[in-house]
Amino acid sequence: MTDKYLYGALPAEVESAAGVKGVIVRTLDGTMVFRIYNDRECFTDYEIRNDDLSVTIDTDELAAFYQIGERHILDHGPQVLGLKKIGRE
Repeated sequence: MTDKYLYGALPAEVESAAGVKGVIVRTLDGTMVFRIYNDRECFTDYEIRNDDLSVTIDTDELAAFYQIGERHILDHGPQVLGLKKIGRE
């Protein structure tokens, strides 16, 4: 169910995003968007304007956290990137 609101000065159809599964994608121009796939080839990209959005990474995602000095990075896992293991701390 959608409602209409003024978003800025423009009328917008509004639908709750609660429970919707999507992917955060960096586009070719470097913009981050929230992508919802309708099927393998059709999707809708949403500009991310929310500044405190809660995100949970699925257990089947191939993602990993990396720390290099004071830098903290979220990227694909080492297996996906083909990284060489050099040890364990």
